This record gives sequence, structure tokens and C-alpha cells, in this order.
Amino acid sequence: MKMLKLVSAVLALSISGAMAAQAAPGFTTANVNHRTGPDTEFPSMGVIPEGASVDIRGCLRDESWCDVIAGGNRGWVFSEYLALSRRGEYVPVPDIGLSAARIPVVTFLASNYWRQHYTGRPWFKERDRWVAFKPRPRPGWRAPPSGPRKAGWWRQGYQAPQGMKGPPDRGWKRPNR
Repeated sequence: MKMLKLVSAVLALSISGAMAAQAAPGFTTANVNHRTGPDTEFPSMGVIPEGASVDIRGCLRDESWCDVIAGGNRGWVFSEYLALSRRGEYVPVPDIGLSAARIPVVTFLASNYWRQHYTGRPWFKERDRWVAFKPRPRPGWRAPPSGPRKAGWWRQGYQAPQGMKGPPDRGWKRPNR
């Protein structure tokens, strides 16, 4: 029985280590809200400033939202406001694609996510409201094309969310920090 527990513990640690290894270091390309779920209806924990380093833990299958850690907080950001450093350039996450960037596809279940990351936070008492909430498809966003993708595929007909400026065109430069 002790051996089974030991094997289980080692396996759990190796799986969590593998998941951590799949996280991608990224940067914000604008001042963006860091939300408690993948929808603009979820509360914002604050704004992540342009050029800030973030740890991209995963993105939804349609690549619309990504789960990130910034400033010690875990939450959700629009994918097109995240960039990765590739060959000396900063490239928006949707231009690269999750598999090419080794970013895992993740799902979102408010009850689990909030229990894991927000217990004890001031907004945790509102969790029942969010457990039943189903994130909506992003207006103006479409899932990425299958197969190889052309840089900027998502920009054609793109409309920034209300109250936000559109993401920068290719060639974004990270501000000096």
C-alpha cells in the first residue's frame, strides 16, 4: 500500500512537472484586463501593463482566450494581446498557433478554476453567479484555420472588443523595462 502511494505521488509530480514545462513565457502587447474567467463579463483583477511578462498556462481550443499568470495572479486574457518571442521578434499568439508554441489547450470550469485560484479573494463570495455562467463566443472572433496558417489570418474583418483598441500590427516592440 505504501509503495502504491509512493508511485502515485511520483506520477502526480511528473505529470504536474510536464504540464508546467508546457507553459510559455509571453508578453502583453497592450494594457489588458486580467479577468477571472474567459469572458468580458467576468470580473477584472486589474490591468496588466503593455510589455509585461506573463506565463501562458494554456488557451481555449478556439484560441480566443488564454489562461495566464501575471504579477502572481492567475486569470484570463484575450489571445491577440499576447505575444511570444520567436527568432528575435515578438509574434502574436494567434499567428503562431498553440501547437507550434507548445501551449496546451485548456478548458474552463468556473467552479474548479475559482476554487483552485481565488479562494479567500474578495470576489470569491460571488462564485455561485459564475458557476452557472457559460462563456459566450467572442464577437468578431473565429477559430483558427486548420493546417498551416498565414500570419495575421485573424486580422481580416477583426473588430476590437468595445472600449479597447485593436492589437498592434506585426512588428510590435516590447517597451524598455
